[in-house]
Amino acid sequence: MITFYIAAAALAVAALALLLRPWWRAGRRIASADFSPALNTAIHRDRLSELEQDRSNGTLSAADLAVAQEELQRQLLDDAAATEVVVADGFSRRSAIVIAILLPVIAVAVYAMLGSPSAVLSTEVQTQRAAADMEQLTAKLANKLEQNPDNPEGWVMLARSYKSLGRWDDAERAYARVGPGFEKNAELLAELAELLVQKNEGFTERPRQLIRQALQLEPNNMLALFLGGGDAFNSERYADAATLWERLLPQLEPGGEDARMVESGIATARERSGSARAGGSAARKDVSAQAAEKNKPAPTTGSSVSGRVELAPALKDKAKPDDVVFIFARAIDGPRMPLAAKRVHVADLPLDFMLDDSQALMPEANISSVERLQVEVRVSKTGKATPGKGDLTGKRAAVKPGAKGLRIVIDTIDP
Repeated sequence: MITFYIAAAALAVAALALLLRPWWRAGRRIASADFSPALNTAIHRDRLSELEQDRSNGTLSAADLAVAQEELQRQLLDDAAATEVVVADGFSRRSAIVIAILLPVIAVAVYAMLGSPSAVLSTEVQTQRAAADMEQLTAKLANKLEQNPDNPEGWVMLARSYKSLGRWDDAERAYARVGPGFEKNAELLAELAELLVQKNEGFTERPRQLIRQALQLEPNNMLALFLGGGDAFNSERYADAATLWERLLPQLEPGGEDARMVESGIATARERSGSARAGGSAARKDVSAQAAEKNKPAPTTGSSVSGRVELAPALKDKAKPDDVVFIFARAIDGPRMPLAAKRVHVADLPLDFMLDDSQALMPEANISSVERLQVEVRVSKTGKATPGKGDLTGKRAAVKPGAKGLRIVIDTIDP
């Protein structure tokens, strides 16, 4: 930003120098022509009188008088021209001052109207301003709908606005006011299911019911298929996940990022589904899972984060040993759905933890898929991942995948 301002100032100075150059030269050329027009006229009148007196006295011939008068007239014209230049010089200096002032002002005004002043701001400031603008527009829409509530499309728009702002409870209430048409719209049912998954940081019975209802109304609804596959994958129903995502894949742009993500999820689900069938009985599957977990190679550098979680001494009397503790990683730039999560109890604290790609709720929304993430910890008074009043929380500033030795202190009480 500072570099931009310096460059703009340098260009303005260069433009002024080129524009004012003629005035500087004119001023230097006529600096010596500083005299009064009235005084010049009086001097010429006196000399003309002297010449006529000489002619009357006989000391000057008629021919010589004519030559002398012609010479005086020529001198008077030259003096008048010099006087006009001096006047023009005064006007030129005033013009130069006006130009020097107006040029930067006009340039700034034109850039403000036609340019992008916000482009010189940092990404963080731009994001904050965009969020503030979105908040204002959403508040205006909410006020308008309270005055005229019979507007299903308006409530849908408000719900989506709240959802984009992460105001889950407000978004859920807005969806509830859409009206009777909501239960018959597969897309809206899927949107609410996605909202509840984000709000609860995982799948619960309510979003599962909404997904099933959406697929009954519209078997190929893209969002419902994606969420249904994610729920099946997370529940280790890999064959069901692959089937749902295979119905979704033909609707995506071939070779696009979404298509590649779904293809990868299908391949992973098919691979795990085949491994599960080959395992035999449930007991044998448990043994195989334990062996795989024991022999599983350590996560690669960019696919995990690790550190230590502690409870601040000042809050120890605010937590019970059996209170549930959620440790989860979220993308800094992306949806709020956790990239990985771990559930323990207060009695386990202090605790050394590791979050990696194997704990992802969605196969392709994992730690290694983002550039920056934040690790958060929540002591839930209700036992649910949904934030609640009186929960104890702690978080770590943004880090990159692969970060180790993080220290997270639970030191805040949610109002």
